[in-house]
Parts: sequence; C-alpha cells; structure tokens
Amino acid sequence: MFFKKSLLFLVAAVFVICESGFVENLGKCLASENDCDKDELQATIRDIASTNARQLVDTLDKCKISDGNCQRDLIQSVIRDISKTGVKELGIPTIDPIELKNISFSVLNALDITLIEGSGKGIKDCIVDRFFTDVEAERAFMELTCDITVKGRYKVFSNSPLIKTFTGGDTLSGDGNGKVKIDKLHLRFDFDFFIQRRDGEIYIKCKDDKIKYTYNIGKMLFFADNLYIGKQESSALVTRLLNDNWRMLLSTFGKPFMDKAMDYVYIFLHGFFETVPAKHFISDDLSKYARDA
Repeated sequence: MFFKKSLLFLVAAVFVICESGFVENLGKCLASENDCDKDELQATIRDIASTNARQLVDTLDKCKISDGNCQRDLIQSVIRDISKTGVKELGIPTIDPIELKNISFSVLNALDITLIEGSGKGIKDCIVDRFFTDVEAERAFMELTCDITVKGRYKVFSNSPLIKTFTGGDTLSGDGNGKVKIDKLHLRFDFDFFIQRRDGEIYIKCKDDKIKYTYNIGKMLFFADNLYIGKQESSALVTRLLNDNWRMLLSTFGKPFMDKAMDYVYIFLHGFFETVPAKHFISDDLSKYARDA
C-alpha cells in the first residue's frame, strides 16, 4: 500500500546521484502522465554544454584510458565540486541539497503520489569505489556508494481495489511530511561504448541499448505523518510495516522506478560525452580506435 509512496522518495534519491543541471525539466517530465520527450531533453543538455563546456573542461585532470584509479579519482572530485558549488557557467545549481518540487507518479494505475516540495542530501559524500575501462573490448563499468536522505511534503491517494486488499477495503490517503534514509546505496553501471570520430574530434560514444545497472541497499528507514486508512490516522502502522518489510517490498516493486530514474542518468552522461571531446579528459591518443559516426 503506502510503501509505494516510499519508492517515490527512492527514485528522487537516485536522481540526486546524477549530477544533473536540468532539475526543472526533469520535474516537468516526472509530473507528466505521458512519456518524456527524452530526445528534446537530451538536446537541451547538448545546447548548454556546447556553449559553455570550455569553462568546465579546462578544470578537468586528464587520465589514461586504461587508468581506472585516475578516472575514479577524477569522477570523485567532480562529484564533490559540482555538488557543493554547482557550475554557474553551465547553469548547474548546487545539488547538495537539491530541491525537488511537484514530482508526481501514478503507481500501477493504483496509487497517485506527489512530492510537493522537498530536498535530497548526500550526493557530495558519494564514494566512487571503482572505475574500469577496456578500450579494445569497448566495455566499462563504474561502482559508487552513497548515503542519501530525501524529505519533503507529500500527497498520496488510492481508491484502487488492489490497495484496498491491504487496507481492509478502505481508501488510502495522506497529506503530510515524509522522509526516507537510504544507507549504503550501492550502484554499478556496466556499459558498452566506442571511440567515435566526428567533425574532426574524438568522442566517447555510449551505446544506449548496452547500458545495464545493478543496485543494492544496505538499509532503508521511512518516516511519515498524516497518513490515513479510511478515516483512521495510521502513520505509525504504515511506517512500521515499511521499516519491517522494506527489502521484500523493494525487490518486488523497486525495479520499474529505478529504471525510470536511470533513464536520466543516461541522458546526462550522453549529453556530456557526446559534446566534450575526449582530449579534454583522456591523455591517450585514441585515434587508432576511432570510427566514423
């Protein structure tokens, strides 16, 4: 029942991990009942990056393509710097904390949820555990671990027969404050790529259909007030059920929400790598691996 509301917070928390400068557009997408125009959103990122990328890339350290430790440290420093200060030249705001507004979901056509106003914290302290690139095999992976807290004001409502099976036939509703603490959120991204020659420059091109991810969570804790089953205030009951059964509920219902959140990770990464030539962050000459777009 209300555990699906908590998954909204999980998705928001995962989104915080993506150092994104397009929070407003993403919020509009999530609030829409229709699929987002991802091509349009990605084009927006490219427009911003192509105009302002020089200010960012001039500060990047360069790594050998095979030096995973160097690349890990580079990504770690970028996450910390962007999280705390943002990148004004690129229009990227400070994202720790990140402000989240009017993010809505309809879960399984059974539960309507809106995060009216909230914030997420923890991204600046994410640890990049590993980064590995095999340029000849055209494969790479990245692992990172974060402790994330997302809190804010929510609304939730359901009159669905599915939800009523959990509530004894009553509606579920709420308009109050909620929080989720996610400890040791471990993410691994596996992706295929190739070295692309385009317009006289060399780029790293990710293959959209070859990106996979896995995740594991050490622990989740939920807090909420003003939740009702029928006319009975039931916040303590619902949050206790969530905290006692979060792992089972996450394994059953978490993947579709994680998939949606990961879409925007991919959009951001592609927007960067397809705009910034590899020479700005890779010290090797990659031309021998390159093929035309």
